[in-house]
Amino acid sequence: MASGPSVISREAGTSTPPAKPARRRPSLSHILIAVTVILAFGLNYLALESRDAQVLVGVAAVPISEGSPLTPDVVRFVSLAADFGAVGTLLLEDELDDAEGRIFARSMPMGGLIDDSALVEPGSEDGHRAMSIPVAIEHAAGARIVVGDRVDVITVVDGVARFVASDLAVIAHADTETGGLTTGAYHLTVAVDDDQALALAEAIASGSVEIVRSTGAAPMSGSEG
Repeated sequence: MASGPSVISREAGTSTPPAKPARRRPSLSHILIAVTVILAFGLNYLALESRDAQVLVGVAAVPISEGSPLTPDVVRFVSLAADFGAVGTLLLEDELDDAEGRIFARSMPMGGLIDDSALVEPGSEDGHRAMSIPVAIEHAAGARIVVGDRVDVITVVDGVARFVASDLAVIAHADTETGGLTTGAYHLTVAVDDDQALALAEAIASGSVEIVRSTGAAPMSGSEG
């Protein structure tokens, strides 16, 4: 008995589910493009953030004369781009406490930026006094002495020269630019102890004072002061 064609019966409403398409893996070129886009975005963000970054730097709130101490009332802070080339040499707001009490080595106009070179450590330590020495410029190393220098003082009495004091710290001096002087009256302010002050007073009274710039020089043996 011949068999008839087989018939596969299906229930009504059923059908063969379509085959799922094969998942394609991203190619290497697509991965490289995605990484490049992410890097470019990150670099642009950092560049904009850096450009917008600001720091507060100190400027003179008033005209400041050489030899003046740094105090909060003579400085104000202004905003400056953090990527400014010389920002590392300027007085920053968070450095004020540590820098307070340092001495201005040069005069500054109102609004002038305060940098590291404008400030020196005070020459007068605790227990010392400040004393002004009037002297002619030609007897004061040509007025080339600056705040922070060390000086020796010589006097000549009856044709005999001697050291009155040595290794004195200069904490201020006359601003020769103000008067446009090249010769004539001048003065230095130095830190002294009791004995040095008396010896200098005698030398000044005698009218014979010679200032020697001794910054960096070897200490003298057996000298006065």
